[in-house]
Amino acid sequence: MEITSLISKTLYLSLIKFGAIEEAAFERKLKNFNRNNIDTLQKIIERNKSSEYGLKHNFKNIKSIEEYKKQVPLGDYNDFYPYIERMAKGEKNILVSEPIEYFSHTSGTTGRQKLIPTTKSSRRNASKYMAVLVNRYAYKNFKENWSLNRGLMLADIVQSSYTEADIPIRSGTSGGFNSIKKIIPYLYTSPLEVMKISDKQTALYLHCLFALKDRSLSYISSVFISNILDFFRLMEKNKKELTKDIREGRINRALPLEEKVRKSLNTLLFPDASRGEEVSKEFDKGFNGIARRLWPKLSYLMAVTGANFSIYDSEVDYYTGSLPIYSPAYAASEALMGINKASRKISYIMIPDTAYYEFIPLENGKEGETVSSEDLILGKSYEVVITNHAGLYRYPMGDVVKVIDFYKDAPEIEFLYRKNQLLNMVAEKTTEEHITHAILETMNKLKVKLIDYTTSPDIAVSPGRYIFYLELDKPPEGKALKELDKLLDNELRTANPAYDRARKGNRLSCLKVQLLLPGTFNAIKEILYKKGVSKNQLKIPRVLNKNHQAMGIIKENIQR
Repeated sequence: MEITSLISKTLYLSLIKFGAIEEAAFERKLKNFNRNNIDTLQKIIERNKSSEYGLKHNFKNIKSIEEYKKQVPLGDYNDFYPYIERMAKGEKNILVSEPIEYFSHTSGTTGRQKLIPTTKSSRRNASKYMAVLVNRYAYKNFKENWSLNRGLMLADIVQSSYTEADIPIRSGTSGGFNSIKKIIPYLYTSPLEVMKISDKQTALYLHCLFALKDRSLSYISSVFISNILDFFRLMEKNKKELTKDIREGRINRALPLEEKVRKSLNTLLFPDASRGEEVSKEFDKGFNGIARRLWPKLSYLMAVTGANFSIYDSEVDYYTGSLPIYSPAYAASEALMGINKASRKISYIMIPDTAYYEFIPLENGKEGETVSSEDLILGKSYEVVITNHAGLYRYPMGDVVKVIDFYKDAPEIEFLYRKNQLLNMVAEKTTEEHITHAILETMNKLKVKLIDYTTSPDIAVSPGRYIFYLELDKPPEGKALKELDKLLDNELRTANPAYDRARKGNRLSCLKVQLLLPGTFNAIKEILYKKGVSKNQLKIPRVLNKNHQAMGIIKENIQR
């Protein structure tokens, strides 16, 4: 254990020092963001001019941004799918000249699951930011309480499947962790075997068990803040089993686990009555602020939050005693696009060399028109369009962002919402931000805890309305229950004046709340896992339009 601790400290010190070099290089790039971003596009075009797509669109003769826009059309996933399908079957030099290392799959929560090509260069390009620079910024934000001890990383390296040509299919995060698997035991408390387990509840239990064994845990990290909440909820539910396993130094037989994996993990455990007793006493005191009591050196959480994820923050705060949450990056399977320098706010400075960016104005924009980063206007909102290093050209992301500042020459943006996760029956544009605000205000007034939610448009009545499906810890009773529809509707009218106008004009009916049975959203998550979604990359869809399986589970679990 002492050797592991020494190696861990050495690794983290090296990351911090190397991070300082990367930070200086990043700052230089931001001084000339527009020029560097154009250089990124030129490199992508030059590298792929002999690919089938490059030949079709005459890449070799493109000398300017205007020519690029003229030669290459905006294209969504459906436009690229025929090419990607051929690449999955083993055809080479189609969208890119470089070989495909693996396909990342998207979360699949807003429609069919997409396969996104990943090359070695595209992965490495993102890794230098996520593995090194993010750690540097975390250190700078929390250095007063920083310790060089291991953290808990709620991530996986599960191999989902392979294409016909035996090209791996995995989540983007899995691909990144696969490349550093040799040093994982020195960076994180969870053994490599735990990160290979596909069942989420089993994996979470083992993440929890091995983290509890290490009193010196320094941080907890995951892709999304919702995973950290799931972690603490599982801890609370399984507190007796966890303390017993710590005391006895072996994994209980009730946990579903392959025998070979169980034996391997048990060799890493040993009976620890003292730590078991310590953990048991803290559990007995209750779970409010449990994290700081279990791990005195714990200094921060790292996970994407903000926008619709903010519904989880207050519940996480309950367990952690309001530990600071650092939301490190604006990223997707398609590209890493922004990085957050400061833990005190949730905004992202765009990165000039991970993709080339265009922006579709949401106000007064012409059909098919995009603007470059140098034409962005402070305070305005845009849809992000990317050209990445792995074969997506002029690809609208469906993400709507707001320009809140400029850092040096680079735009600093705030993520607002996904275009296809918008309630918009009568052009009122009710966003995830509006919905989240309304739900949180309603929950606060009723003094109830939200587990999770989703919504759907309802045209079975006239005028139409929205149905809100809520899973609550303890649903309200009596008068509060009867007035739940009206209370939430009023909060949504306050949050979105356009929705209020639609209600006043009788263009929308009062929304309807459907309460769901306990465990409904866990069942929805299980469906998404079976589709191949990484258990740590999963996002609950906020608007159910085409997700028929999820809607089937919802209808089977309506409580009211």
